[in-house]
Parts: sequence; C-alpha cells; structure tokens
Amino acid sequence: MHPGTDIIRQLSYSLLAVLQDSVFLLSAYQSVMSLFGFWQRRKPLLRDPVTRFAVLVAAHNEAHVISDVLESLARQEYPRELFDIYVVADNCTDETADVARAHGAIVYERTDAVFIGKGHAIGWLLACIKSTAKSYDMMAMFDADNLVSANFLREVDRYAQTGHRAIQGYLDMKNPGDTWISLSYAIGYWYTNRFWDLARSNIGLAAMLGGTGSCMAMSLVDEIGWNPHSITEDLEFTIKCVLQGVRPTWAWDAHVYDEKPLTMRASWNQRMRWMRGHFQLGFRYSGPLWKRFFTRFDIAALDILVYISQPIWMVFSYLLMLANIVIHFGHMAVPAWASAGIVLPWVWVALFTLEWFAPPMLVAALLLEKVKPKYWWGVFMFAVYGLTWVPLDFIALFTRNDQTWFHTIHKQAAIPSK
Repeated sequence: MHPGTDIIRQLSYSLLAVLQDSVFLLSAYQSVMSLFGFWQRRKPLLRDPVTRFAVLVAAHNEAHVISDVLESLARQEYPRELFDIYVVADNCTDETADVARAHGAIVYERTDAVFIGKGHAIGWLLACIKSTAKSYDMMAMFDADNLVSANFLREVDRYAQTGHRAIQGYLDMKNPGDTWISLSYAIGYWYTNRFWDLARSNIGLAAMLGGTGSCMAMSLVDEIGWNPHSITEDLEFTIKCVLQGVRPTWAWDAHVYDEKPLTMRASWNQRMRWMRGHFQLGFRYSGPLWKRFFTRFDIAALDILVYISQPIWMVFSYLLMLANIVIHFGHMAVPAWASAGIVLPWVWVALFTLEWFAPPMLVAALLLEKVKPKYWWGVFMFAVYGLTWVPLDFIALFTRNDQTWFHTIHKQAAIPSK
C-alpha cells in the first residue's frame, strides 16, 4: 500500500474515532441529566397575586377554535383586573377577529405578506401594546388552538414573585389518542417535560421556552428585544435569555394543552420547520454560547449548546453508523483494512436505540406522569416515528435557510385525561 494512502486511511479512522467519541459523550451527558427528572424541587410559596399579565394569542384563520382558548383564559383563577387578553389576527381571511372580540379580547388585525409567521405577529402585537398607556409586568403567550388550565397565571405568579423573569408552563396534549402520530408527539412531550425541562429546572439550568405557555418579564423583552431571526422564535428567545444570564424555569403545575398534527404530512411540515430553525440557530449562536461558557464558565450555556447541536450530532451519528458498517464489512473482506478504535456496527445500533428510543426512560416518564395504560402502546409506534427523523434531519440541514411557514389546521376542543 502506498504510504500516502496509509496516512489518509489512518487520518480518516482517527477522525471517525473522534466523532464517535463526541457523539457518545453527548449521549452520555443527556442520559445523566435525565436522572434529575425523577424528583421535583419544592415550588415557591403561593402569595397574594400581584403580577400584571398581558396575555397574547397569535391566530391565523382560527375562528373555529379560538373561542375555546379565550374561554379557558377567562376562567383563570386570577384577579381579572391583573390581566388583559390580546389577540393578533394575523393575515386572517375568516372571522377570527370577530369571534375574539365577541369573547372580550382586545384584537389587533395585522396584514403583512412579507414578514409572516407567529414570531413576527407577536413582535408586531407587542409594539401595538407598547404604544398604549397600559403597562404589564409579564407577557404570557398562547396559540389559538390551546386550552389553558385555570390555575396557569396563579402558578406563574408564584415564580414571578421570587424573581424569575422567564417561565415555561407544562406542555400537555389535547389529542394524544387521535392517531399514532399525535400519540407519538404526546409521548415525546411527556418524556421531555419530565426528563429535560423538569430535570434542568431542578438543578438550576435553563428550561426550554416552548412557544406556547411561555411567560417573560416585559423588562426582559425590552432588554433582549423581540426580533427573531429564525422560524423557531421560542428557542431563539431561550438562547438569548441564557446569553443575558437569565435561566428560564419550569412551572410544573401550570398546564397548557396543545393540539398536535394527525397525519405524517402535517407532522413532517411542522418538524421540518423546527429542525430548520434548530440548524439556523446552531450556526448563528454556537459562537456566542461557547464564548459565554469559556469566559464565564456558564454551565447553562454549555447545556443549551448540547440542545441546539442535537440535530447536528444526530446527523453525525447516522453517518458514523453507516461508516462503521462499511468499515466492518470491509474488515471482513480485506483484513488489511483492520484498524483499532473503530466501533462495530452493533455498538452504534445499540447506542442509537438507547439514546433515541430509550424504552426504559419512556416507560419511566409514562409512570411518573400517570399516563393511562391505553396510551402505552404508543411507545412502540414512537420507535417507528423516531425513524422518520433520519431523512428529515438531512433535508433540514441542507435547506436550513428556507423560511417557509406551514400553517397547521386545528380542530380539537376537548381536553382528554391522561
């Protein structure tokens, strides 16, 4: 074998070894972090309510469901004089604005064919509110298809009074049993609620703002600004919070019920937007986050880096698994190719299965969340659903600059019990 070829082969093997070790470390890190989700830190004391909320609902052609979220907000166990409900009817061609006004909401109608999407609509609404004489301590964001637990604002107030400036409510599902797709979403959320957000809040790291059920101090919004550069404004604001030294916390008992897609096509479109946003933010904010980690030794910055890099190291894990399979069979065919340090294919299959399908942790989440047994069969479908991320991640990586916004049609009104 030519010496130059041998050097290239050794360098390739070394690069593969470094990449596979990095993926293993990231997987191990998340596994360890999940352990902190088996308990719940004591909540702040409940005090007399004082926080004044601007409750924001972004809606695009949601006349058929928006009355439900507005009625659930009107039933809040919170002094009515301490919150106002605003609706931005964003590029609507139906009766969304009229329905919202009939339910007592303060409605602003927006028409903008260039800057479309929820992030821009919320920014525009905030500017409208700021132009009035009214002032608020916090904003709380919801989607038009949501239902909100009656204690939501009361629970958020207890955290706001102890100085938390960014608070995320519990993301629950309206329609887990409709199809295997919506059930897969629900299982994923029940898992991440417990083993990502609660786990991190328990040890003082940043919970992820979820777009709906997200509450931020108005002073924080003024400091950071509401000018999303991506199509995942919730994750972007979370990153900006961490860069500002603010760690969003998790309000475990403040539930918001969200409707999830029923079909693979609708799910694909929604997740494609999420992943494109992940890649956009990964490339945009990795540098500032690394800088904060190294200059301030901010563990929250490192933790967010792990999160936003997830789609990227998922892609690496797929490529590495394929490379190791090729190398393994190459070893069998040509023994001279053998080289130490390359993981065999079955190891990668095991790592992939444990990390992404994680049956024991999924079962633990269902037990801890007291999910009814009738939904447990979804664990098997969740494994199938997980495989659809493979092509989706590859496509999202190479089309990350596509800002297309896909509107998800909503129909569900009732809240099922777990």
